[in-house]
Amino acid sequence: MCLTLRNAVAAIDHQDGRPPIPGYTRTRHHIGHLGPGDWWFPGADPLPHTVTGVHRRDGRVVLTDQYGSSYSHPGDAVISTAVPDPRILGGAPTSAARST
Repeated sequence: MCLTLRNAVAAIDHQDGRPPIPGYTRTRHHIGHLGPGDWWFPGADPLPHTVTGVHRRDGRVVLTDQYGSSYSHPGDAVISTAVPDPRILGGAPTSAARST
């Protein structure tokens, strides 16, 4: 499953991005919704980390980030997450107005 604003426990605030980094909305999600590619905040780091691995065992969920660090959480935890802004592929929409 992937993180969306719709399946968030709470939507907290929005952070504007600066290219090439997209903006995101700070959220809270049940840990069971996280999967590889999702963003979460382990500890006090002000920037989100990317989930690269999820391992469930004995009522615990261990998330591994892009740096190879692992973080263990209770299986029923609600944790701080981020939902990235949708990327707009292609140029801005234009209107084709013709004068004849």
